[in-house]
Amino acid sequence: MTWSTMDITYEDLPLYLRKPNIDNISQYQLQYPRLLNITHKLDKVKSNGLPQSDYNKTLEGFDGEICNLFDFKKEGFIFLIETYGGERNYWFYLRADFDYKTNLTELKEKYDIHKLEDNISDDKDWGFVRDYPYKLYDLDE
Repeated sequence: MTWSTMDITYEDLPLYLRKPNIDNISQYQLQYPRLLNITHKLDKVKSNGLPQSDYNKTLEGFDGEICNLFDFKKEGFIFLIETYGGERNYWFYLRADFDYKTNLTELKEKYDIHKLEDNISDDKDWGFVRDYPYKLYDLDE
């Protein structure tokens, strides 16, 4: 998977955005109507809310696994990672009938040192992406 990144200042703090390069992402909107957010509360951060460099390097394996937590063709996919204010948010779109909790429970058990919270909601119109303050993707209107 290839990624694009953006470094922005939001409310006087750095906001790092990372998104996979997915061609014609809007073609998946009907298949993936549920929005899942997994928040990782970072343990070691700088005064600006970004993770300390050495600590961030220790997160690479975890980050790789969470990015590939779901099977794109059957379950769901990641479309955005935000790092801001001492947290890293992983955003996914999932199939309506997919129970994500098994995958997430396994991840939480494997990486039990990390503080993770999850929240899921219906977003069949993909309002999150459409209303996001920074243009992430070109969506068909």
